[in-house]
Amino acid sequence: MFKSFVVLSVLAAPALCQTAVSLLVDFDGYQKSGTLNLRSTLQSVSTRKGQPFMFGSTYDTYESNQSFSSSVFSTFFNHVVAENGCKWDATEPSRGTPDLGECQAVQSFASKNGASFRGHNTFWHSQTPSWLPGGISASDLVNNVIPQHVQQTIQGMGSSVTSWDVVNEIVGDGVSNGMSALQCVQNKKVWPTQTSDGSSTTLVTDLSFVHAAFTTALKYAGSNTRLAINDYNTGGNDAKTACVLAVLADINANAGIPYNRLAVGFQSHISATGFTSKSALSATFAKLAQLGATAMITELDISLPSASSGYERLQAAIWGDYLDACLYASNCNEFINWDPRDDMSWLGTSAAGTLFDSSGNPKIAAYEVQARLQRFAAGEPMLCATAQGTGSCMASGPSGSTSSSPTSTTTKPSSTSAPPTSSSPASGATQAHYGQCGGIGWTGPTVCASPYTCQVSNPYYSQCL
Repeated sequence: MFKSFVVLSVLAAPALCQTAVSLLVDFDGYQKSGTLNLRSTLQSVSTRKGQPFMFGSTYDTYESNQSFSSSVFSTFFNHVVAENGCKWDATEPSRGTPDLGECQAVQSFASKNGASFRGHNTFWHSQTPSWLPGGISASDLVNNVIPQHVQQTIQGMGSSVTSWDVVNEIVGDGVSNGMSALQCVQNKKVWPTQTSDGSSTTLVTDLSFVHAAFTTALKYAGSNTRLAINDYNTGGNDAKTACVLAVLADINANAGIPYNRLAVGFQSHISATGFTSKSALSATFAKLAQLGATAMITELDISLPSASSGYERLQAAIWGDYLDACLYASNCNEFINWDPRDDMSWLGTSAAGTLFDSSGNPKIAAYEVQARLQRFAAGEPMLCATAQGTGSCMASGPSGSTSSSPTSTTTKPSSTSAPPTSSSPASGATQAHYGQCGGIGWTGPTVCASPYTCQVSNPYYSQCL
């Protein structure tokens, strides 16, 4: 992921208005200061979900703040992904000669701290070794280079890896609705559909390179390991998300990978002024659940225009909404926060995009994360979409609790695929075919245009079908 993508999402935001957000941590009964330890809560979350829930972040052995890393991964996070140590430039610096040392070291760090480990990634057009792309032919790439690399990496890391990003960032940013899976990938205009990034000379003219990666991954991964396509600017009712789902369908149909082994990783490098609404995320996760595929939040960070208390409250509300969407989805069990603290973030310290500040102190978002996990573990229903502001959503605390602090004024974001903010649907309003018509927190039309009817997909999403 490159920083420019996040910057563009901020610049694309329309004019902003002032609002306030309501948080769980505003109520008595939830921790708001001091040291955090999520391990027992995460165990309770796993019990309610009926399967392990993995809440993690990135780590590489050569990073600074190793004492902080050891502490935070033994108390706050229970899941680890190597930020760079498992990428192609690190794992196969010379063709045919694997070097899994750093990747395995991160896996060992996870094991030492009682955490699980996921793999990122086996194919990406960026951070490739010096011998790629080189003058390698399409046939050599598809039949030899990719299968050998994927086998070496996945087989070498063993069967306990929870999931692998088999392909990373292969869908273009300029896609439109109705494109085929191949068109979606060709729109990226990078290697290997072109001889090199930015080249106009074609190389692989079909999706054989994707199929080669997934068929090899399926052969050598553990039976419980999920195989993911991972990408940014996804999750809502938009063309790029539709493209990712089209590629997933192609992998299922033409590479023979069953949906119950497939996953989509939603990177979620977002900002306080541009993100996907909770209802849209829940709807997308539900679509994958209907297929039998897994949804994952894989690289969440939330950059801020400034580290004011108002923006930090908004950041906490967004983090809570994304976490809720995953917690309450039957098919989402991995939630990765990208970089554990601001001074270690690829965004830079000023973006204040992580759960811990540059001194390693938890922000309000970290406390809100704990509160959302505790609420879920207690069997409570999903909250309304707090990031939409108090005009649309007021959080509620534990039974008998009272709000211990007022909500503060902050900036309301532009939210892609955001639901209407009115408290009730407009009189006579109807929803079009395939549109959302109900679900917890939904405030839009509940009547479908004829001849369609509102059909329940899950408690959080109903659709006009």
